[in-house]
Amino acid sequence: MLAFLALQPDLRAERGRLADLLWSDRPEEQARASLRQELSVMRRDLPEGALMADRQFVWLQSGKIGADMTGDGPFLDGFDLASEGFEDWLRATRAAAEAASEPPSPAPEFKQNLPRLAILAFDELGAADADMFADGVVSEITGALSRVTEFHVIARQSAFALRGQPLDIQTIGERLGADYLVEGSVRRSGDRVRIAVELVSAGDGRALWAERFDDRMDDLFDLQDRIAAQVAGQIAPNLRAAEIARASQRPAADRTAYELVLTALPHFWAHRREENARAIELLDTALAHAPDYAPALAYKAWCYGHQCCYLWSRDAVTDRQIAVDLVRRTAPLVRDDPGSLVALSAASALAGDDFPQADLFADRALALDPNNAWGWLRKGWNAIYSGNPDEALVFFDRAEMLSPLDPFHFNVLFGRAASLRKQGRYDEAIELIQRGMRAGSGVVWAYRMLFSALWMAGRKEEALEAARKWRESNPDLTPDLMRALLPKWTHEPEHVELMMTMFEAAER
Repeated sequence: MLAFLALQPDLRAERGRLADLLWSDRPEEQARASLRQELSVMRRDLPEGALMADRQFVWLQSGKIGADMTGDGPFLDGFDLASEGFEDWLRATRAAAEAASEPPSPAPEFKQNLPRLAILAFDELGAADADMFADGVVSEITGALSRVTEFHVIARQSAFALRGQPLDIQTIGERLGADYLVEGSVRRSGDRVRIAVELVSAGDGRALWAERFDDRMDDLFDLQDRIAAQVAGQIAPNLRAAEIARASQRPAADRTAYELVLTALPHFWAHRREENARAIELLDTALAHAPDYAPALAYKAWCYGHQCCYLWSRDAVTDRQIAVDLVRRTAPLVRDDPGSLVALSAASALAGDDFPQADLFADRALALDPNNAWGWLRKGWNAIYSGNPDEALVFFDRAEMLSPLDPFHFNVLFGRAASLRKQGRYDEAIELIQRGMRAGSGVVWAYRMLFSALWMAGRKEEALEAARKWRESNPDLTPDLMRALLPKWTHEPEHVELMMTMFEAAER
């Protein structure tokens, strides 16, 4: 910590940045608690007044402590700290020292060929030069994005080292070894603040996503948390979309397991029988490359959950067992990957009928990444299966707030509709189902939801038409197979039985 502070231009660092730097392997609350404990110990060992801190910053008092950062050999040679964030900063600091006398070294290698993202210092408009509000926002965004395992976030200090330098996007990307960059600005007027954020491809400078967030300057820390959550929630799916497009341009035979999983995702979230089968094929190819690759195993389990829940299977026993076996096999391999945990949550509910386990997986995912929109989506559906529609609506609202343009947005609409139907708000539910079916083109399984809501609303002729359209998409399905495939929630037996009557209704 002392070495890091001593190398800052004003000997100062934001508390969240220090926690992320030194304890990046721990959840945010635990990391901040570790920082508080370490500060207490260091104050006892250092001269009085040398190390200062307030709610937002930690700093060294100039003249109170000396530090010699020169010497032979690499900077902090032999020092080892089990924190990926600190290792990133240490690597960048050593590289910067070597660059003064040697040609720049190649960019560092990162795990699993994941894309590399850097969050640059934001421009602060309409504030004093000494104001560090924008830096605090960037620190919170960096911390939030660091919890996403779909990409590698380059240490904030490395990105901030380029502040003020007249460099173009491609040069910044090369200097940082980044594939994608996040840049932005903060403008304040009275008690209002506007934060503009943009995700850019470092290779060609192309803007991939841009958004503007307007908020109120109330509690500083709450504001930074709100902005960080919204930015992180929207950057993750947009960066994923860019990576899918990149991976799709590579010949299929040359794709890595990671790239094969990426190219499977659009087929998986299409919610159509033939697309789901294609997703399973791509995931099987990924597993042929890497048999224990947890994301491929987890998404394959989710796909088999789809096979059951959406009545695409012709062998309920086998497909349910495949999903359950995949969950059991994958659980020890997942570790700290929120996306894979969400997939296991879905498979546990849709195929395993184990709703408590589904909730545990979702809770683990959200503890690691509170801004995971798919995690909140699954929490919403788990609440529906448990008979808690009010709670489900809160979870769906959270998912939509974090990722309003998500490819799974139609499933958020369906989830809201299921909650409203349970509350007896049938017309509202019908409108949401119809919106979801327009958003998810070809999602014909949802005719069963439409049938139930229309029938309960007393709109029998419209319900019968929905039943006929549903039956056209499931010509070989039998009542016994349907009962075997549907999730076994028990809070709404009348709805389950009503769906079973669709076979008879479709013949009218």
